Amino acid sequence: MATVTIRLKDEVKARIDEAADARGIQVSDFVREALEMYLRLEASGDVGVDRPDQAEEVSLTPYQRKVLQLLHRNLLATRGGLDDSYYDHDQEVQALKVLENGYVGEYPAEFIDISEPTSRAECELVWDILDMFRVIQFSVKKLGKDGWDQVKVKDAEYYGTFKGFDFNDSDESRLANYAEFLVKSGRWTEQEAAFSPQNDRGNSHSQMLPQYRAMLRVFKPLWRQRLRGGGYSGFFSAQDVQKVLLAIPGVQAEGE
Repeated sequence: MATVTIRLKDEVKARIDEAADARGIQVSDFVREALEMYLRLEASGDVGVDRPDQAEEVSLTPYQRKVLQLLHRNLLATRGGLDDSYYDHDQEVQALKVLENGYVGEYPAEFIDISEPTSRAECELVWDILDMFRVIQFSVKKLGKDGWDQVKVKDAEYYGTFKGFDFNDSDESRLANYAEFLVKSGRWTEQEAAFSPQNDRGNSHSQMLPQYRAMLRVFKPLWRQRLRGGGYSGFFSAQDVQKVLLAIPGVQAEGE
C-alpha cells in the first residue's frame, strides 16, 4: 500500500484528531476514508457516499427472483431465523399440489409475493433525493441555530425537510418502500424520523416527485459546480440552499 505524507495547519490537525477520536478509529484510517470518499464523489458528480458500488446492472426475471428468495428463506430457516409470518402450512401444501399437478392457471399465485421491480433509474432517483436532503439538512445545521432563518425562504424548514412519498400513488409508493429499506439498512440514517409513526411512516399524502425533481434540477448543477471548483467541503451556503428551495413551485423568498 502506498504512503502519502501531507502537511496540515495545527487547527485542521486538531479537528481531524477530534473527529477520528469520536469515531474510535486511528487518524490515518479517518484521513484515508475521507480521501476515498472525496474520490468517489468527484468521480460520480453526486454526493453518493451511501450508494452501492458501481457495477454492471443485473436483471432478474420473476422466476429467478423467486428462486433466490426461496434460497435465502431456506438459509434463514436452517438457522432458526425465519419469521413465522413467512410460513403458512396450508398455503405451502396448496402450492405443492398446483406444481405437482401442473395447474397452469394457478401458477401466478406462486409469484404473488414478488413485487413489481423498482428499476435502476428509479433507485438512482431515490439516491439523488436522499443525497439532496442530506446536503440541505447538514448545511443548514452547519450554519448554526438560526440556519433556516439565514436561508431567507418562507417556511424554509418545512420545504427543506424530506417528507417521504405518496402511498396512494403506485410509483411513489414503491419509491417509499425502497427509501425506507435504505434507511433501515443503515444508509441515509438521518431520515429515520421521516419513516417514524409520527410521520405516518413516510406517507406524504400528496405527490412529492414533481417537487423533488424541481429541486434536483437546481441542486445537481450546483453540486457539480462545487466539486469542479475543488473547494469541496460537503456543505452548501445559505444562498445555495435558498436556490434549491426556490425551485419548488409556489415557494417565495422572504420579503416578496
